Amino acid sequence: MTDAAEQVKNQVIAALDVDDDRRALKLVERLAGRIDHFKIGNKLFTRHGPELVEEIAARGGSVFLDLKFHDIPSVVGAAVAEAARLDGVFLTTVHASGGRAMIEEAARKAGSRVKVVGVTALTSLDAEDVRQVAGGQKLEAWAEGLAKMADEAGADGIVCSAKEAGRMRQLLGPEALLVTPGIRLPGDDTSDQKRVMTPGRALEAGSDYLVMGRSIYGADDPEAAVDRIVDNVADQA
Repeated sequence: MTDAAEQVKNQVIAALDVDDDRRALKLVERLAGRIDHFKIGNKLFTRHGPELVEEIAARGGSVFLDLKFHDIPSVVGAAVAEAARLDGVFLTTVHASGGRAMIEEAARKAGSRVKVVGVTALTSLDAEDVRQVAGGQKLEAWAEGLAKMADEAGADGIVCSAKEAGRMRQLLGPEALLVTPGIRLPGDDTSDQKRVMTPGRALEAGSDYLVMGRSIYGADDPEAAVDRIVDNVADQA
């Protein structure tokens, strides 16, 4: 396996943003040996629950449980504790805007095996969106403030746009996990994502995990799509 293929295998998280568990599990099986990590979001988890996590784990995959918990600290802590009981889960999300106490409780209840990352500014938001929801703050300042608070509260890292990864790495240091959605291959439809980047450039910017959905599950040949990702990473090296 080439260095680029190894990077993709270990650092790309294939988002299973599909309609049902059968399609999700088929994709996991097709990508075995090429991708180790898979994201389950609200849609699939609401429909199929912990059983789907266990099915993916049984097929050798690990799960990024991306439910973006956001509630009072005790409720979020209890939810993260339940996520941490699932053998297949290695990573989960909370909204950093839920505050320091909520993040502290989530980090405490996650234990040592499951990592907690705080969502900063969603990649579907642009500068004008952030001005409306953050009291006139600029996007970069708002995202960086949330990132710093999450780090100080004990989160293992953050979710941010790859466009902000370089600055976030400087802000948080080498140990923080940077999880970056909104990753697209050149020419792919960006859909509702507004701050996107190619996989090679995202890794170069300092991302630890790249969340890629439509570029993989939307492809006629998902295996070939992963090969394209590998080529993009190799070309950027």
